Amino acid sequence: MGYVLTGRAMDIVTSEEELCYVLGYLARPGRIKYIEAQVPYGKEFVFMNAYPGADFDKMKITSDKQSFQFRIILNYNGDCPQALEDALTSGGGPFYKNCISRGRFVERIINEYGFEFFNTPNPIMIRNIVHRKHPDFIEDFDAGYDVPLTGRC
Repeated sequence: MGYVLTGRAMDIVTSEEELCYVLGYLARPGRIKYIEAQVPYGKEFVFMNAYPGADFDKMKITSDKQSFQFRIILNYNGDCPQALEDALTSGGGPFYKNCISRGRFVERIINEYGFEFFNTPNPIMIRNIVHRKHPDFIEDFDAGYDVPLTGRC
């Protein structure tokens, strides 16, 4: 994997404990509708080198966006962790507060925790990565994972 975003990309800042809870929350099957990657015209090769085989949407040549756009579109946002709640915006169609447009955060969970663009999260793999990287906070991952799917977007 690689990194393609510039220093201007926005992040979600959390403690290690909060991060593990958020990762569990997002790993729950059905929570995420999809993780989107929009690639600016002419930068497809850069993306394909950084993320071989990953799906992406191409921006039109007429788009005024010059940088990569990474977003998480949620199916459910009920009982959302505060760190994510603060980042939620409307997006992904006519839905309310279902979009996390913090590219640096999205790029990090793709590269470091096993989430994938346009693919359903694999909670077993993600949990194993969290357990390996943050063994003291695996209970927080499990608590986030156990949050029921409520608040349909």
